[in-house]
Amino acid sequence: MTRAILVAFGIALSLGTVLAQPAPPVPKPDVGSRKPVVEEKADTTENLQTGGTERPWAKGVPQDRQTAALRLFQEGNMQLNDGIFKGAVEKYREALKSWEHPAIQYNMALALMNLDQPIEVEESLTRSVRFGAAPLEKDKFEHAKEYLLLNAKQLATIEISCQKDGAKVQVDGKEVFTVKTGEPNTYRARVRIGKHTFYAEKPGYVTGLDAPFIGPNETFRIELKLYTSEELTRYKRRWSKKWMPYVVIGSGVLVGVVGGALQLSAKSGYDDYDAEVARCNEATGMNGGCAISPAVTDLRDSAETKRTLGYVGYGVAGAVVLTGALLVYLNRETTYQISSDQYRKEQMDKQRNVAVTPIVAPGFAGAMLRSRF
Repeated sequence: MTRAILVAFGIALSLGTVLAQPAPPVPKPDVGSRKPVVEEKADTTENLQTGGTERPWAKGVPQDRQTAALRLFQEGNMQLNDGIFKGAVEKYREALKSWEHPAIQYNMALALMNLDQPIEVEESLTRSVRFGAAPLEKDKFEHAKEYLLLNAKQLATIEISCQKDGAKVQVDGKEVFTVKTGEPNTYRARVRIGKHTFYAEKPGYVTGLDAPFIGPNETFRIELKLYTSEELTRYKRRWSKKWMPYVVIGSGVLVGVVGGALQLSAKSGYDDYDAEVARCNEATGMNGGCAISPAVTDLRDSAETKRTLGYVGYGVAGAVVLTGALLVYLNRETTYQISSDQYRKEQMDKQRNVAVTPIVAPGFAGAMLRSRF
């Protein structure tokens, strides 16, 4: 889009005519040359002297300063017509320090167009037309107004405000003002179309905003609100069901309890088995020569089975408890910061989810609260 606008500038510039005396001819680019060339010649020095005695743009400017500006103006014109646009801009800016003449602003705008600086172009053109056509002559004056309209297609307006005392406000990484009590604390400026970043900071507070695409001649307004770190801090877990790891641990403990119960039962079974063997030996009078009945053998086998199951239960319980502990660690609460944009969206969602409707009836007045969760 920028290239298309520059082409339009070139077409518009080619329509211009030379003011007063003809300036040196504009050099034509060689075949294949990529250097942009201003097709409209620079204003001649006579344009600084037109208008007779009624020259409000010269009011309060001594002759020596006019002469100094005139000399620098001539040097800038030579560089402009030679296509040395950066050098021309430097000469014109030096000249403007001595004399704010509209013709100097106009010629500087021509150089700035070729340097792709639309914001500075608009500033120079606006200053060049503030006294009307007299200091430029009518055709240049009309061209300046046309250039302003074309140039505006590359620009938009931003208006940023902040009311947190002491906060530093930045636009695209550049600090533009510090909030002070009793001052407007608003920054308004022209910017290139496109996306921009707005930021405000103060110790303990932070906010940032990435603006959507701002189109030609649009005005983007925003008030930056600062929030504390606590307001922007959020908490999250790996799983929303935070009780799940504790259920696993509880299951492990339960399996361990069952294993312990089996161990106790096995010990009791061994005790019963030993008691039966001792009773048999006592009855027969034979130490160790008692024949063991199947019923007594079953007591021993049952005790051994329970003991084995108890050991298995202990192992399973330990593994389950360790798994639960690992899940507790993995599902621990962690913090993260949301952006101020997200915070504002949260607040807007809360306002949309809660609506208060006034109710007025004969003998009754109140309100109905509606909410969504």
